[in-house]
Amino acid sequence: MIFKTYKCNSYNVHTIKTDKFKTIHMEIIFRKELIKEELPYYAFLIDMLMESSKNYPKKKNLIIKMEELYKLMMYGSTVKTGNVLNSNIMIDFIDPQYIDENNYLEKVIEFIFDVLQNPNAINEEFDLKQFNFIKERLKKEIKSINDNPFKVSVKSALNAMDENSKSAFSLMGTIEEIDQITPATLYKYYKKLFKENICDIFIIGNIDSDNIVTLIKKYYKHRYLNQNKLTLLVDNKEKKKITTSCDESSNIQANLVMILNTNNLDDLERHIKFQVFNYIFGSGGLTSKLYKKIREENSLCYNISSMYLKYDQLLIIHVSLDNKNVKKAITLAKRCLKEMVNGDFSEEDLKDAIKNINLALDYTYDNNSSLLNNYVFNIFDSLPLIEDRKKELNKITKEDVIKVAKKIKLNTIYVLNGKDIKQ
Repeated sequence: MIFKTYKCNSYNVHTIKTDKFKTIHMEIIFRKELIKEELPYYAFLIDMLMESSKNYPKKKNLIIKMEELYKLMMYGSTVKTGNVLNSNIMIDFIDPQYIDENNYLEKVIEFIFDVLQNPNAINEEFDLKQFNFIKERLKKEIKSINDNPFKVSVKSALNAMDENSKSAFSLMGTIEEIDQITPATLYKYYKKLFKENICDIFIIGNIDSDNIVTLIKKYYKHRYLNQNKLTLLVDNKEKKKITTSCDESSNIQANLVMILNTNNLDDLERHIKFQVFNYIFGSGGLTSKLYKKIREENSLCYNISSMYLKYDQLLIIHVSLDNKNVKKAITLAKRCLKEMVNGDFSEEDLKDAIKNINLALDYTYDNNSSLLNNYVFNIFDSLPLIEDRKKELNKITKEDVIKVAKKIKLNTIYVLNGKDIKQ
């Protein structure tokens, strides 16, 4: 693979040349500091831009054009990455060498930036009919989140930890916030997308890098220079006294969430060593310490997992169980962490974790989007590239994992009670 970066004044283009795939994957990434009040606007905006444009005023028109471009796919997403909001436009299209058509690549690039730069708006207001369609769809998505006990319990736990933490902010906002957005105010955020966001473009495939960058420069009329410095890590403070909170629900099962701080990790611990710790502790499925202790040995839960939120500097334990088992599950989870601190796990556990993480990294090579993502975070956060990560993984010792475990502190315990038996 050959990696290149092209500095194009107001944006950068990063190309990864490889002949491993028969498609080209491209991502246009807009980044800015995460601000709570702006989140629903950007979520709404990216959906709106992917629905239509001035030259393709209906979704049907867009679909027909993408079919003409040999089933090109174009879609968007908004993602919180710690302190940063990413608004992403993603495109997949066939490697031009397999298309017997003149100027196919140029037609693709022209289409992408035509959609992005010519929204379906008049007098700086988005088309009302499609605006209302997207609004109702977003409101349904928000309602669906509120119907998911896992998502509700994690969201509520983060709020209990610190409602002012950026980790607790809702990406899509509330239904009330969505209702306050108008076609005119949404268009203001369209302009902010270019004026206030840092823009990077990543492309992976068997490409002529110089040629594709020349085409992007031709069709992308981005003129706003943004040199803001972005900090990814959220500073979630440790607590002297653990926060405990609970709510009632109409669910059959209870949902227990335990939030732990992972502050003070160095870069190697944050990127690599913590993955090994977490695999042994809770993310390694049937072999993890949490699963064996709480489900296998004590039959206390229906499912259990731990999630590492790297850029929020948090570890989240989630357990689905009966109300009557909550207190014992909390005790056992604390015991599992203490065992990790004391080195109560085997060299075989360590080898199994390293082996499986290495295997997951190998699978990355089979997916162009995942492979590109590794380069994205290499640029944005100095994440080591895959082969470098594998080398560091294979050096990890039991003492490294114990050192990581000692840096983890319990912050919050939250329970979303079920309706069967009260505690």
